[in-house]
Amino acid sequence: MARAQPTAGNPFAGDLLERGAAGYAGFAASHMLDRDPGLKDRQGPNALASWRSHLTQRVLELAAAVLAGDARLFLGRVTWSRKAFRARGQDDQDIRHSILALRDVLVERLPERALAPAVGYLDLALKLLASPAPAPDSSELDPKRPADRLALEYLQLVLEGNVADAIAVVTRAAGNGPGAAAVYTDVLLPAQREIGRLWHAGEVSIAEEHMVTSATQRAMAVVASQAPRKPANGRTVVVAAVSGNVHEVGLRALADMYQLAGWRVIFVGSDVPMQDLPTMLAFFEADLLMLGATLATQVPRVEQAIRAIRERCERPVRVVVGGAAFDEAPELWSSIGSDGYAPTVDQALDVGSRLVGLQG
Repeated sequence: MARAQPTAGNPFAGDLLERGAAGYAGFAASHMLDRDPGLKDRQGPNALASWRSHLTQRVLELAAAVLAGDARLFLGRVTWSRKAFRARGQDDQDIRHSILALRDVLVERLPERALAPAVGYLDLALKLLASPAPAPDSSELDPKRPADRLALEYLQLVLEGNVADAIAVVTRAAGNGPGAAAVYTDVLLPAQREIGRLWHAGEVSIAEEHMVTSATQRAMAVVASQAPRKPANGRTVVVAAVSGNVHEVGLRALADMYQLAGWRVIFVGSDVPMQDLPTMLAFFEADLLMLGATLATQVPRVEQAIRAIRERCERPVRVVVGGAAFDEAPELWSSIGSDGYAPTVDQALDVGSRLVGLQG
């Protein structure tokens, strides 16, 4: 990525860009089609609307970078879009053409004192796009892998505001390819990890991360509703996150996988008070509790919850823990009283099944 040191933010320029994002994007998209009449032939009759949507998001990203005085906020998204375009089989030179068109529009329409930071960041992006595309690091989705290409396509559609199209992409994949379980584990959950990585890197906003999370939950609901379900096996699992853990996409995926495998599933969700679990497990006659924790600071609460279940629950319940809190210390599960640990959703189903005497 092109190097750029943070500078003082420019609220005036950032505000103008944010307020005028749709207008600037519309002019730039029109310029693109005027300069390249073949663009509509390559991308279809919706090319103008698609580029308008794409460039609106690009201007908003530029505004955020200008407000913060840090070009990396913009350059990171340009790099990610380049990778996503390649994953979708689109010419990433079109991204360069879009930046050029946007630059021309802003030079023409922004007042002088707002122009320098915006054009400066666009020029850094053009320099970045002129260099060879970097290879993905181990934490990123790799467009050379088919499932990662699908995850990138899904993310790109969601971030452009085309959630219905994104859900349709993964639904078709579940129906035509490897099935619901693989779409969960190889596409939707990796896409969710990617948006989390981008958020931690400061390349997407909290609102964008929430938007992707909401879309993923909707996509899971559609995929699960259309997937075949095995016959009921007579077992009940409760799926919950310990108090303080507000992340539930992985839990939702886990609950759906158990349901498709024939389990009766009680999905409690995130941030469950530990004092409520023993009564709930007894009431629903649960055989298994899947208990998730994200942060290391939540592990003592997991231990307290398990202790409360052992002391107060009226029936024997097997407990399996998982989540990022245990990733760095996978042997911790036994010392806090759990019956098992599963680092991934698919492994969680196998571990839980074995603990209650079912075939994994």
